[in-house]
Amino acid sequence: MSIRETLLRLVKDLGSAFMPFTCHHCRTSTDFGLVLCPDCQKKLATALHAPRLVEDTRCDFRVYTLSSYNSIVSDVIRIVKYRPSPRLLKILVASCQQHGQLKTLLRPDDLVVAVPMHATRLCKRGFNQAAELASGIAQTAGCQFQPILQRVRATRPQADCNEEERSENLKDAFALDSSLPVGNLKKKRIILVDDVATTGSTLQLCAD
Repeated sequence: MSIRETLLRLVKDLGSAFMPFTCHHCRTSTDFGLVLCPDCQKKLATALHAPRLVEDTRCDFRVYTLSSYNSIVSDVIRIVKYRPSPRLLKILVASCQQHGQLKTLLRPDDLVVAVPMHATRLCKRGFNQAAELASGIAQTAGCQFQPILQRVRATRPQADCNEEERSENLKDAFALDSSLPVGNLKKKRIILVDDVATTGSTLQLCAD
């Protein structure tokens, strides 16, 4: 082991002693700075797959997913959002880039857009996980990411609403960024990205 490697190991050991880290998912002890243990990282990679068509949404366009909701991916997303954990979000984005086989669906001339977050919630959380995922997806597929949507009205979290309340909760919540030349978007195929889709109400209203 080189002197540099020895010093790095010493720094990690000291960090672990004074600021111990645990896996955000399974709660086992990890190396200093590691928020997802190697076993959980492997499970996350295994749970991701090429884009698959989702049939049971309210959307009048095709919806694809990179993972089943009943998997470690949904657990990771909940931890990212409600802990919140930007470190874990970086791992999730990297896993989607590496294992999501994104080029099977996306083309270089596509425009990738994220479901926006209201400024109040963005300030509180510090990041929009959908935007981070969208940016990573665009980078991997070699296409453009652009935040053309705005959330102009604060709403209740969709997870707190039943199926009937979801569309009404988001009514008039989204708008196009008025500073953008909308005419340039007309011939673009737009890929809309969110972290979770259940009924598809959020995606449909953003698409509208």
